[in-house]
Amino acid sequence: MNGVFATSMNCLECGREYGLDAAISTCPACDGLVDVTYDYARILEAVERQELRTRRVNSIWRYAEFLPIPAGDAISLGEGCTPLVKAQNLGHAIDLRNLYFKLDFTCPTGSFKDRGASVMISKAKHLRIKAVAIDSSGNAAAAIAGYAAKAGLQCYVFAPSYASEAKLIQSLAYGATVYAVDGTRRETYQTAKEAYQHFGWYYCGFQTNPYAIEGTKTVAYEICEQFEWAPPDHIVFPVGSSSNLVGCWKGLKELHRLGWIPRLPSLACIQSEGCAPIAAAYKTGSMTIIPVEQPKTVAEGLMISHPLKGNLALQALSETKGSAEIVTDAEILQAGKLLAKREGLFVEPSTAVSIAGVRKLAEAGLIAKDELVVCVLTGSGLKTREAYSKLVGRPTTVKPSLEAIKAIMRRQS
Repeated sequence: MNGVFATSMNCLECGREYGLDAAISTCPACDGLVDVTYDYARILEAVERQELRTRRVNSIWRYAEFLPIPAGDAISLGEGCTPLVKAQNLGHAIDLRNLYFKLDFTCPTGSFKDRGASVMISKAKHLRIKAVAIDSSGNAAAAIAGYAAKAGLQCYVFAPSYASEAKLIQSLAYGATVYAVDGTRRETYQTAKEAYQHFGWYYCGFQTNPYAIEGTKTVAYEICEQFEWAPPDHIVFPVGSSSNLVGCWKGLKELHRLGWIPRLPSLACIQSEGCAPIAAAYKTGSMTIIPVEQPKTVAEGLMISHPLKGNLALQALSETKGSAEIVTDAEILQAGKLLAKREGLFVEPSTAVSIAGVRKLAEAGLIAKDELVVCVLTGSGLKTREAYSKLVGRPTTVKPSLEAIKAIMRRQS
């Protein structure tokens, strides 16, 4: 379980190959995205599918053979291995009999970003990096800051000034230096890029760092293992940078290549109406991503106007015969409220996007009522409580007596 079967990093644009010790985010030659490659024949020799049942590792490092760092060098907080639960009430409301939720918001820092953070920070520590940097609207920043704290690394966070205060406070609590950039998400990225290039910090952005995908792909292994290696018909993601969807796609392809699963599930990309460059392209049959000039949505975590992995997301949707949908802010908030009220699951608006989307896909007949569907729930609602405050109301103030409660109950009846 301690062997490393990653072999190199390869540019997806120009094909140049780099060693695993190269501290790069994009190809130095063409600035293209870089992908980690593996010796799958050796993985097959090293591990059998059935062997996973005996492992007592409750983190993504359960799948160490598929990760590019020795398991003994992992920086882990117990990320991954999140619950998969079947809908008890919501499935009936949207006429889906086999609807499941993958509770990735239960990861240690409150979002799926912990998967990628664990691998990126493990790699940084392995390379003897002293400081890391990230630009993020919140969840990714919190994840990188938390894992950097665990690893003893300095962390610099660049966040757009509109980011939820709770998420920024979380990063500050982990000891990160946080800069709130008074500008767009794109301007925040450019500011971070100038800084990390100037100071020599290791960049841990989910849009470009190749090790982010190596972490997020583990959601595919978990879902398939939890279904006894009979994959669902559809896996639905809320999408911003698309690191989760693209990572899942890579994980599924690896499992299929090894013969561990018989087919690839259809992937679904759900985006907010205020920032939907990938979904808009796929729904119109285009393979060209058109950046959004002025993104605006209650799903702040998905406001990626120019997703650098957008074309990979389109390839994933095309290859898996997937689907895409666009939802409004009103639909997002209602979906979040419905999920909490019907299933007891409280998620942030950026996550509720997937619930609003699966409902529209079912209504459009793109998902049949008997098909097996998994909605990946990515971030905790505790980080964005203010988003729901007007929708759910305020607590009822009462005097400390039973008679006061009875009086209110009488008025309500």
